[in-house]
Amino acid sequence: MYKRQVRTATTTARAGARTAAARYDRGWHRYLRTLRRVPDSAAAVRRQYLASALVLAAAEDKLNPGALVASPSAPWVWGDEVKDLSSPSGAYHLVWSRDSYQFGTALWAMGDRAAARRTVDWLFDVQQLPDGSFPQNSDVGGTPVWSELQLDEVALPIVLAHLVGRDGPRTYRGVKKAADFLAGFRDEETGRRAPYSPQERWENQSGYSPSTIAAQVAGLVCAADLARKNGDRASARRWLRLADRWQARVKRWTVTSTGPLSDSPYFLRLTKNGRPDTGTEYGIGDGGPSAVDQRRVVDPSFLDLVRLGLLPADDADVLSTLPVVDSELRVDTPNGPFWHRFSFDGYGETRDGDQWDITEDDTGTTLGRGWPLLTGERGEYAVTAGQDAAAYLATMAAAAGAGDMISEQVWDGRAPTGAACCPAGEGTRAATPLTWSHAGLVRLAWTIERGSPVDQQDLVADRYRD
Repeated sequence: MYKRQVRTATTTARAGARTAAARYDRGWHRYLRTLRRVPDSAAAVRRQYLASALVLAAAEDKLNPGALVASPSAPWVWGDEVKDLSSPSGAYHLVWSRDSYQFGTALWAMGDRAAARRTVDWLFDVQQLPDGSFPQNSDVGGTPVWSELQLDEVALPIVLAHLVGRDGPRTYRGVKKAADFLAGFRDEETGRRAPYSPQERWENQSGYSPSTIAAQVAGLVCAADLARKNGDRASARRWLRLADRWQARVKRWTVTSTGPLSDSPYFLRLTKNGRPDTGTEYGIGDGGPSAVDQRRVVDPSFLDLVRLGLLPADDADVLSTLPVVDSELRVDTPNGPFWHRFSFDGYGETRDGDQWDITEDDTGTTLGRGWPLLTGERGEYAVTAGQDAAAYLATMAAAAGAGDMISEQVWDGRAPTGAACCPAGEGTRAATPLTWSHAGLVRLAWTIERGSPVDQQDLVADRYRD
């Protein structure tokens, strides 16, 4: 492999920069011609749509097909040489199965079905054996790096495998191990069983998370269908019983009726104890409060319950949560609306624009800003609710910089927003491009075109539609 790389580099050098650039351009144009045409929904943002398609393709490691990194960039402290943190390479150069799910669904929607299937194959190749879990993240070669466990990252590879038709015996062996892991999981520290997760999708809290539960239920339903196709009807029955039980109880675990943010019930970011009407406190992390009532912390991620098909868009508790989330987390900018990840989030730059770094509780040194990918998810919800989502797509595209790259975060009105460095609604110095942001734009464009979320699978939605 090394000799081939040397030969390629030598040939390129001899050809000259102009020839190499022309070949490079032709190669990418050739790739774009293999995809589905740009959907009508994206006609007004065609350039940003095509740039997003290219970012997704470029994120795949060329020596390890199917491994897509979170970002080619290394922002903030992640670009520094910090022992045990970002040396020799920052965390954004790693692969998460959760991110890979987002990328794979976007690739599938835009027509690169081979890449979506490679993503599934790579994920099940790095699956942890013998237990069937997935690493929190890995390098592109598949070696685990961080060591926490997140149950949505165990479930989502199953959902993606079902979506892209990876239903043969080889993949099913991995699916069965993953589904059995979810069904039998018990946290050693707390003694709690799934769907309680040691971490949720933002990776710094344990508990009962609506989005993590949504992923697990969808994963078990998809696993059951794959089991039937592989003659394993006993497993299918067992997983469906568990999925139905979790779907029926998700509100009991995560919707509060006693919270201070509304007189109506609303979904929480998560509960520590599965009892959402209690004032259990926890520390937010990233310089946020060290002890905050769980009923004061909300997160737009509950919309995964709708997108994956567990709840209808007009569910009463979904509708009563939307204004709470908007009041607490929405940011309106000249480019359109964005959302913070969750209440008290501190993952972002300081008030004078300095980089994010690890900080102590209760300092409020850093501030989490608006996230374009959350605008995309709100747009996907709008489609399921029968609303026009074109404005959300335009907002995502407007967040792109001069090179059409979309950042992880945008300036949100708080200092130093408005300074020459930091126009409201435009990218901060967070990871740029963030592959998930570009996947979100592609997903939303095709969700609008299709009239339903690109990853909502009928077998899940039909099961729980009523």
